[in-house]
Amino acid sequence: MSSLLRQRPGAGIIVDTPDGPGDAPGCLLVRYGWLLGYLLAGYLMFDKAFAYIHLPGTPLYVGEMVLVAGGVGVLAATGYLRVAIRDEPVLALLAAVFLWGLVRFLPGLRAYGIDAVRDFALVYYSLFAFFTAAALARSPGILERLIAQFGRFVPWLLIWLPLDLLLEPLAVNAPNVPGTSVRILTHKPGNAAIAAVLALGFLWLFPRGRSARSRAVWSIVALVVIALSATQNRGGLLGVAAGMAVGLAFFPDRLRLILRALLVAALGLGTATQLSLAGPASGSQGRAFSASQLLANVASIGGANEEGNLSGTVQGRDVLWSRILHKQESDRLVIRGSGFGPNLHTQVGVYDAGTDATRSPHNSHLDILARTGLVGLLLWIVLWLAWYWRMLAGCLRLAQRGLHTRRQVAVLCLMVTTAILVSSFFDPQLEGAQVAALLWTVCGAGLAVTSFGGWLGDRTDLNIAAAGPDLTPPRSGTGPGWNEP
Repeated sequence: MSSLLRQRPGAGIIVDTPDGPGDAPGCLLVRYGWLLGYLLAGYLMFDKAFAYIHLPGTPLYVGEMVLVAGGVGVLAATGYLRVAIRDEPVLALLAAVFLWGLVRFLPGLRAYGIDAVRDFALVYYSLFAFFTAAALARSPGILERLIAQFGRFVPWLLIWLPLDLLLEPLAVNAPNVPGTSVRILTHKPGNAAIAAVLALGFLWLFPRGRSARSRAVWSIVALVVIALSATQNRGGLLGVAAGMAVGLAFFPDRLRLILRALLVAALGLGTATQLSLAGPASGSQGRAFSASQLLANVASIGGANEEGNLSGTVQGRDVLWSRILHKQESDRLVIRGSGFGPNLHTQVGVYDAGTDATRSPHNSHLDILARTGLVGLLLWIVLWLAWYWRMLAGCLRLAQRGLHTRRQVAVLCLMVTTAILVSSFFDPQLEGAQVAALLWTVCGAGLAVTSFGGWLGDRTDLNIAAAGPDLTPPRSGTGPGWNEP
């Protein structure tokens, strides 16, 4: 493994291994890492509209195409994945989740065909974690480049997201993605909130290269995106709150940041309420982009009487979830699950606007239970408990050894993962590649940066300066970044 990690003399910094002719199999994994950056950027910007490439007669799914590229790279150089799984037990747990899902998928494939494949996406998107781990075992520099590219991408993302959220209700007559019913202007509010959390965490974990004023301005824009999303989706709001709470727990000056955020939020909401500011049109569920709607959503989470369609949404979910669980019990499928292929909605007499287009129970974790049973749910819970234990212990060890940049990446992974896992209690986000690709990528990357088994070495930090000069992490005791006590 030492041949995979070459150090600049005296620098103690990892640099990428050269791609010589003899490294051709490993080069495919490097190309996968390159494609992964563009895939995640497309999903963050355009959400479901980026999911398809239309050819005459059939749409091609971009996420699946990148997965195929990663699978080819792993098959051409299987040693990198074997090393990652050998050094990281959490990946072995993920393999158990995948294999049990595969066992429950195969019977449905014969009976339901392509519907079973669509449902199995809940499990097979976890391949992003394996392929990311293998790619980083081949070339740690992939992570450095992704961080640098995202630093340049953040402003464009934060400019576009609020416009996309506000313009989507006005784009009823906008053209569709060729060959699909998906409008070009489309962005689920919960997914936009996840993207904003990622951007906000990045701004404060990697502050170098931007002035304090610049970071404050872009942070306010990110908070505006979160507020706009929260008017439409309470699950996204809870996910954002959980993700930000996890991130703040690692900041030594967390109280100052919380007070600043609360002050900005209070001033913004007060001004918007007094001026009766609202978006040009209501969202897809008839909820206005307004301060009053945001306050109503927050109050409903706290148990206040719900107005408009808020109570109907909650009651509808409760009915759907209870019916699905009751059917599992009556069919004696609680242990092994119903497998992949059956439409969980129509099985319990629930239709989406009279159609059977919706197949999951609007809760990715309940979907795991319904399709893979208690066995799958137990593996799912153990997987994430092990991942969080691994990440928290890894962050402590990284701080003790002065590997601040790797610790920053690990904390960002914790923030994003927490936000997604909480949000997916209320939205089937893990069934679509737009969010699932991000979750499983940060899952694999988080394991890599906290590993001391050979991926990124024992005494080496990430060379962000080499990947992007504007992202050099601050030294201990200077600047507002990760300053150790």
